[in-house]
Amino acid sequence: MAEARALDLPGTAEELRRYRRGGLTLTAVGVLLVVLSGLGFALLPEEPEWAVDLAGFTGVAGVLTFLFGPFRLLYAFRFRRVLASGPWSAHLAVAVSGGRGERVVLAGPDGGLWPLRVIATAARWAEVRPGGTGVLWWCGDPRKGGVLSAPGGGPLFRVKPVRGSAERLRLVEFAEGLGLAELPAPAQPHDAVGGGEAAPPSRARFDAHARPWSPSGRRPSAPEPDVRTAPWWRVRGLRRLAGLHRVGFGLIGTAAYGVLVGMDVFWPDPEAEVPGRPSVWSLLLLAAAVAWVLWSCVQVVVRGLPVVRLLVRAALAPVPDERRYALVPAPVGDGLFLVVFPAHGGPDDRPDGVLPLMPPERPVAATGTVELRGWLDRAGDGGDPVVVARYGGRPLWPAGPYLEAGSRDGTELLGELAALLGSERAPEAEAQS
Repeated sequence: MAEARALDLPGTAEELRRYRRGGLTLTAVGVLLVVLSGLGFALLPEEPEWAVDLAGFTGVAGVLTFLFGPFRLLYAFRFRRVLASGPWSAHLAVAVSGGRGERVVLAGPDGGLWPLRVIATAARWAEVRPGGTGVLWWCGDPRKGGVLSAPGGGPLFRVKPVRGSAERLRLVEFAEGLGLAELPAPAQPHDAVGGGEAAPPSRARFDAHARPWSPSGRRPSAPEPDVRTAPWWRVRGLRRLAGLHRVGFGLIGTAAYGVLVGMDVFWPDPEAEVPGRPSVWSLLLLAAAVAWVLWSCVQVVVRGLPVVRLLVRAALAPVPDERRYALVPAPVGDGLFLVVFPAHGGPDDRPDGVLPLMPPERPVAATGTVELRGWLDRAGDGGDPVVVARYGGRPLWPAGPYLEAGSRDGTELLGELAALLGSERAPEAEAQS
């Protein structure tokens, strides 16, 4: 039976169609802006000057937008050619960000490491970074380039091999320092599709691979206020989730650039064309800082506050649900998963679900008991339940919704964790041999 192509996966095909539609949209918008610019030059009066400047700016924006459209369509053609040439394969990966762009190192099936350069704008770098399990899907030839994707087949990123022996060596040494090549290989996409549903590992198996968490490398911080008695904006974890730190950075930048404008006004340069008038660059920097603050505030209102409200509501839920847990770290990075089991059971119990966690600011034992509160709301329409775990009387803030073992996402995540554990010998098995 022929191996399925990456393009045959419905999620991949839909992502490719979306990418192609984006190219067509950019081309059409570019043409429209150029036409509007021409009409502006033809119909708008020469005075005031801002009218001509506006028409010129619209024309430049239209030309640039029009050029991006065909480039995107060309990328869509290249994506299709690569995705039609072979299947997806799953690899452990680590992302390395820097001034020269985003780099990704994949663990090859033969134990080698593949340093790859991501061809994408900085705004999309976050989408190509591996998730909690540290897995990315790959299709292509590591010697020539190919396509990367998050597990599931989208979004799509074009990548090429990193050039330059010094940079390749630096990236490989970084990945080797994380032990990327020694980690067990993840389950492959065709295994997940073709094989039957295997039961997840037992509690004893997860307990054997659980690890305690300690915020190493950070100064111990004072316990954050209890959300049950303090407003949410006093809780560090919730401020971070809401995005208030971005607003703070923007306010600092606005104050700094405001000082520059004030210096131009109150301490003018005698050699300036118009003493006392702020320079264009000072005004542009100030405008950019103000725009950042406004954008950050919109993100807080539109995205941050709804999430915080759900978490506070879950944390204040009146009825706790006690469960046993195993704290399983992501194979790469500082991601954590709280795999939960029935409170009163044995070592053969199977997981009830898994809760992705933000890195806690205090130590957490590898195994033990937690109180789960929530189940009052769901993430999105008909999504997974919003749950907050309390450990030692304090919340462990989640990085996502609670994934029940019977749900599609929960089954996939437990399957990925099981694949990572399944390739290792458990300590109890080693003791018996």
